[in-house]
Amino acid sequence: MRTPKHPFDFNRPTISIAYLQLMVELMNERGISAQALLRDIPLDIAFLEKPEARMSSYQWSLVILRAQLLSREPGLGYEYGLRMRPTVHGVLGYAAMSAASLRQAQEISIRYMQVRQSGFSMQCREQNDMAELCVTETSPIPILRTFYYENILLGIARTTAVLLGRELESFNDIEICFDWPEPDYFNSWREKLPTVHFGQRENLVRFPQHYQDMRPVLADPLASQQAIALCETELSLAVTQQADITLRVRNALMLRRENGYPNLDDIAQQLHLSTRTLKRKLQQQGTSFLLLLEEARRRDAQNLLLHSKMAIQAIASRLGYQNPANFSRAFSKWTGEAPAHYRQRMRPSLT
Repeated sequence: MRTPKHPFDFNRPTISIAYLQLMVELMNERGISAQALLRDIPLDIAFLEKPEARMSSYQWSLVILRAQLLSREPGLGYEYGLRMRPTVHGVLGYAAMSAASLRQAQEISIRYMQVRQSGFSMQCREQNDMAELCVTETSPIPILRTFYYENILLGIARTTAVLLGRELESFNDIEICFDWPEPDYFNSWREKLPTVHFGQRENLVRFPQHYQDMRPVLADPLASQQAIALCETELSLAVTQQADITLRVRNALMLRRENGYPNLDDIAQQLHLSTRTLKRKLQQQGTSFLLLLEEARRRDAQNLLLHSKMAIQAIASRLGYQNPANFSRAFSKWTGEAPAHYRQRMRPSLT
């Protein structure tokens, strides 16, 4: 059984904010605050208080890169995966925990994987008395490929142990396979991980097939049905969002460090549309590229004022305003106050 595949959009918000909350938890244990973690990242810190919020793979990748830099831990993917718990997956986690068997829990996870994180698919195989959960990317992962696979596969292994009511360390027959050579940092994690094989053909978790028929400790048929119904709702919403051209343009308007925002032609090409067709579709939904660009500038202006030490003139330039006075006038129109006053008023609430 395979995960249903859909076109992957690196800028579409498909990743639950719960994964960011777990990263914040790990960083806090190292004395790194959420404000420090999210500094200079185009992601509203207020999202941490919104369980229903989602972030894009682009935003999540920036968070991971920042976490690796601040923590100086190259094996952060291992640590993150080992700390993964079913409840982080929200309703999907509850559906799996209450399933009638480990096999059913996996079938649920495979079907609704994209509800939590798109860009990957999962397949379950059973042969020669062994079961394998194989994970593959649905399109090339441009950065952090090893981190993603490390945390996903270790997360699967740990979730399997949790569902069966045991600690991962108590299993000596769970194996993890990676398709890259053994990294230098593996030695410091070797004793904390299940058996790991490097240089393999696929990225997967392997364990004895008889585990598939074991009953999760929290199995509850009624609760599972209710959670599955909620997963179906989320899946339908995810598919609907893919067709929302306004949402897709909004997500494509991410501020680049070097080149500012993509222009209308760039986004049309990214969405495989002509510029004229994109304009028409946005007009049909009651908006325009310029309105969405202004919305993106407001979002990023507030983020940079709150979470960076950039001078206001530098912020104006990065947002595409050649004249800082034009930026100040635009910001005053958006918020009712000048950029400097906004920064001075809001920064104390972040300390």
